[in-house]
Amino acid sequence: MKSRIQIAGTVAALATAAAVQAEVKINDSLSLDGYAIGSGVVTEGTDKGNDKLGKSGGPYDSAYIAVNGSYKDFTSKVSLYSVNFGDNNTGDDVGILDAYVTYKTGNLSLTGAKYLGWLGFESFHSVNNAFISFSQAGYASPFATGVKADYAGEGFSTGVSVRDSQVGPGGNFFEGDGEFSDDLGYEAYVMLTSIEKLTVFAGAGFEDVDGGDQTLTYDLWASYALSDSVSLAAEYAYLEEVNNGSWLLQGTYKVSEPLSVSGRLTGSDGDNGSSDSFGYGIASTYAINSNFAIKGEVTKTDNNAGGNDPFTYALQGQFKF
Repeated sequence: MKSRIQIAGTVAALATAAAVQAEVKINDSLSLDGYAIGSGVVTEGTDKGNDKLGKSGGPYDSAYIAVNGSYKDFTSKVSLYSVNFGDNNTGDDVGILDAYVTYKTGNLSLTGAKYLGWLGFESFHSVNNAFISFSQAGYASPFATGVKADYAGEGFSTGVSVRDSQVGPGGNFFEGDGEFSDDLGYEAYVMLTSIEKLTVFAGAGFEDVDGGDQTLTYDLWASYALSDSVSLAAEYAYLEEVNNGSWLLQGTYKVSEPLSVSGRLTGSDGDNGSSDSFGYGIASTYAINSNFAIKGEVTKTDNNAGGNDPFTYALQGQFKF
């Protein structure tokens, strides 16, 4: 599962008609937010043919609920996430995603425990993305346990993170490997917002895996609002010895207050025997109200090195609060 950063996901959501989940206040110290999504997905051109209708894996069918706390200069989040482990190779149906505490002083925030990394334009949470499926931009940092520091200045933000894993989840449920002795993961980013309507992100990560293989990754993306109704986004990502390079080009047009339409081109240059790929598709989101939305998608993927060339069409219902 490609874990997408929350900070980028928020930017991406601004280009769609679907509302990002909003917190439900319990009292001055506690609030809730979450969502539930269900999908019908048909994938043609694969060994399984059309049998995926109603059996949607990955982020297609899932539920999420988070408890947010605050006390003076401290905030915290604990969230539960539910998916079908058989379609996700997670080993569990339900598990904890976020479990962290943040201390904020001035422009500096310090966070410790389990949290999502920064790399990746698309959000981990499907309700924040224009498409149901993820693009071929094939890497983003996962949920893992450690410490990070964020600094938010005028027109920019930056941060550094040290965790038990950087390259990918080592545990059973969207988590790191729980090992801190000789394979720590390091991540850093800078994001510029000083130019009106333009956001530019540059981030990199590194992991020295078990004192042996070293893995470097980096991610660059930008989003620009041409007008109140049209926005563009581009991303390039690299993961050493796994993906020589992957990319995304996406445009979104807000037709009306409840309706948006997005087009996407995306590709990947594989390594270690994995095939190159090129994908193109269109998606649309209709927000019935602030809590309910319907999303549809048609996507075609061409694998240049042979094998299956899937054609996917899907419909998704979203409830969020």
